[in-house]
This record gives sequence, structure tokens and C-alpha cells, in this order.
Amino acid sequence: MSLFNAVPRVVVATTLKVVRLPLDTVLKLTGRDRSLAADAAEAAAKETAAKVTGDTQLEAEANAQKAATEERRKAEALRAASTQATASAESDHAEQQKKVERERKAAEKRAAARKRKAGEKRTKDKASATKAERDRKAAAAKAEAAEKDRLADTERRKRLEQLDREAGAHEEKDEALTASDEAQRLKDAAAAAKAKRKAD
Repeated sequence: MSLFNAVPRVVVATTLKVVRLPLDTVLKLTGRDRSLAADAAEAAAKETAAKVTGDTQLEAEANAQKAATEERRKAEALRAASTQATASAESDHAEQQKKVERERKAAEKRAAARKRKAGEKRTKDKASATKAERDRKAAAAKAEAAEKDRLADTERRKRLEQLDREAGAHEEKDEALTASDEAQRLKDAAAAAKAKRKAD
């Protein structure tokens, strides 16, 4: 390496370090890495200096720095894409979780409504069954009472008919007795009249 080539390289490196020092200090204080733009500018400055001086080693450094900067740019782009994809996936997951929660709550609400309706139906069916049983018993009691009334009425009619027959028989007997008594009286009267005639 010739002194002619070494001097520009030292001058370029020193100048670039002096220029980058405030920028690197600010980046370190803010907790960030070296700036891609600063690295790209440094590589371009080295490349320009190498062309001016014809320093192939400086040109190789510039090319290597450009390649490294490009790789860092790609890596940062991939990290940014990954971060965005992760954020998007997390957002989608959170939205999916919300949707699942909404659907679960809706399903619980529907199940509660079905359960309430089923309970109301059971209560209504039980009330209907109780009323039907009450109505059936009332109808049976009414039918039984009607049958008792009919039998009692039939018995009364039979008894009245019997009493009518007995009354008729008594009446006939009374008439027969009255007729017999009248006949006896007439017979006795006739006998008395005959006896009186004989006595006269």
C-alpha cells in the first residue's frame, strides 16, 4: 500500500467519523442503532473518494459497506413487515376473540330464552293438564249426579205408580166394602120389612 493511497483513506475515514459522531451520539442517546441513511451516505462518500484517488481497497470497503447497508435495509424491512404482520395477526386474533365472545353471549342469550320458553310451556302444559283433570272430574261428578237424579226419579215414578196402584186397590176394596155394606143393609132392611109384614 502506497503512502499516496493511505493518506486519502485516513482523511476520508477521519472526516466521516467526525461528521458521523454527532449523529451516532444522538442515535445512541435515543436507544437506536446506526442510521441506514448515514451508512449509505458514508459508503457513497468512500466510493467517491476511491474513484478520485483510485484506491481499490477503499472502493472494496465502500462496496462491502454498501452491501452490508443493503442487507440491514432488507432486514429492517423484513422486521417491519414481520412486526406489521404480527400486529395485524394480533388485531385479527383480538377481533376474532371479540367475535367469538359476542357469538358465545348471543348463544347463551338464545339458550336462556329457549329455557325460559320451555319453562313457560311446561307451566302452561301443567296448568292445562290440571284444568283438564279438574274438568274431567267435574264432568264425571255431574254425570254421576245426573245418573243418581235419573235413578231417583225412576224410583219416585215407580213408587208413585205403586202407590197409585195400592190406592186404586184400596179404593176398589173400599167400594167393594161399601157395596157389601149397602147390600147387607138392604138385605137387613128387606128382612126387617119382611118381618114387619109378617108381624102385621
